[in-house]
Amino acid sequence: MDRHDDFREFVLARQQALMRTAYLPTGDAHLAEDLLQTVLIKVARQWSRLSGGGSPEAYTRKALVNQYISWRRRPRPELPSAGSPTTTPRCTASCRAGRWPGRRPGSGR
Repeated sequence: MDRHDDFREFVLARQQALMRTAYLPTGDAHLAEDLLQTVLIKVARQWSRLSGGGSPEAYTRKALVNQYISWRRRPRPELPSAGSPTTTPRCTASCRAGRWPGRRPGSGR
């Protein structure tokens, strides 16, 4: 059995528990999946060192927390809120005063 098989077995055995750990800080299943995948890639690179005597699950859980904190520290572009208008209305002083362009005073329409 090579190191890739060991890693595969680890992931299959601990995937659900690690997914729950990833879900705790994110609160979102899709973000938790992204977080777990990102961390598992990093863990796979360190697998030979971890499987030799370290605690791979503890390392992975700590890496999940550290990666989440790293994501939160990264500046993100501000997205427009759902309630904000996408364009600025063009209202002149006459518009604000109740006089619409093209209306004649006293015309009633």
